[in-house]
Amino acid sequence: MKKYSLMLLALVIVTSSMLLQCVPLQGVAMVGETGIFRGSSETPASSPTTTSPNTSNPSSPITQFYIDKINGLFKQNNLKDAYVELDHLGRIKLKGSYKNEEEVDVAFSLAQQTVGVKWVSPVDPENVTVPGWSKKLSEIFARAAVKSPPVKNSNGPPGPIKNKYALVVGIGEFQSSKADPLHYAKKDATDFYNYLTAASKGGFSRKNVTLLLSEKATRKNIRNALDDLKNKAKEDDLVVLYISTHGTQPDKSGNVFIVTHDSVLKPVEIWHTSITHETLGVFIQGIRAKRFVAILDVCYSSGAFKGIKGFVPEGAKSLGVEDETYGIGKEQARKMIGSKDIVLEGSINLSSNSKGWGKVLISASGENEKSWEDASINNSYFTHYLIAGLEENKGSVANAFDYAKPKVTVGVLQDKNASQNPHVEWDNKDWNIKLGK
Repeated sequence: MKKYSLMLLALVIVTSSMLLQCVPLQGVAMVGETGIFRGSSETPASSPTTTSPNTSNPSSPITQFYIDKINGLFKQNNLKDAYVELDHLGRIKLKGSYKNEEEVDVAFSLAQQTVGVKWVSPVDPENVTVPGWSKKLSEIFARAAVKSPPVKNSNGPPGPIKNKYALVVGIGEFQSSKADPLHYAKKDATDFYNYLTAASKGGFSRKNVTLLLSEKATRKNIRNALDDLKNKAKEDDLVVLYISTHGTQPDKSGNVFIVTHDSVLKPVEIWHTSITHETLGVFIQGIRAKRFVAILDVCYSSGAFKGIKGFVPEGAKSLGVEDETYGIGKEQARKMIGSKDIVLEGSINLSSNSKGWGKVLISASGENEKSWEDASINNSYFTHYLIAGLEENKGSVANAFDYAKPKVTVGVLQDKNASQNPHVEWDNKDWNIKLGK
């Protein structure tokens, strides 16, 4: 019996020794000469070689090192009861208690600044505690019904178009000179304005079309113009909204906001000084016009803000987040127009004789895509081909989109070796609204 006991003891000692050599110490980081994230493209040299804890995604680069780093930043910023864990995809997710929504924004931004947008999960209200926040989220779009007068015959189609209104915004330069300019955003907006107001094309009266370019396109001016449209447009009118500019990085709910000329281009502040998802949603759902078309040539590219601290994390290459791009995705678009029913594409009425109506939101790119522009066409690809489609199809929106989408996708793939897939959401299957005469 002694012999077997001694053999078992020796086996335990040897096994323990092997485990001590293999398991790294949690929370210990080796900092290299050239910065925190020196090392291979897979694992930062300063991060312990721990595996991603409790994740089903073995490709996730998020180790305990990053969790400890973010939790430390929370304590430095007085977020005493906040912390992070990994979700099932190996992304950072917020947990804990927060005093208000602003603290959630700060925590979410600190996580993004540390590991990039890709590796931070949108906030699930069930994971965080914020006084009154759940109630606020459930009511956020109910405001539209309160702020706007009731719509007569809300379920039926409108009569003939009485008035046509539009707001056209193009922002190429920004107050912060550190942001990359958009070379053709102003031209995109001007070209679209010219299409709308040409007597032989859109036929909109110039007095009914507001054009805001760069320094005129401030947050205040855009919000005022939206309020003006909402107040004067009636049920039988047609309203068009066109915006070409940068987008913000996705917020805690995964929504991309509209960057204005005077947006403060700093983490967190950029969300609070841009045109928010909520602002657009309240406007779109509250407008009385039964023919409404929104065209958003907007996307976020971290490369456009690379000169500003906090938008591209240190060690971005190691995390695979060197240039992150995000557009307005289908789910965000659906929320903004209040669309509840899914309409199959095959049921769209593309007849040129269609008396289209409803609320339509067109986005130039998909959720994880950039909206590209190019000198060869002196425009963004999307706006260039959309205008061509409108001219080709006598102003019919659905036909124009059907014309533009494949040309954008093929053109961007051939010229930029990238993906760009415009998409559309609507609340009525007969959405082939005519902008022209």
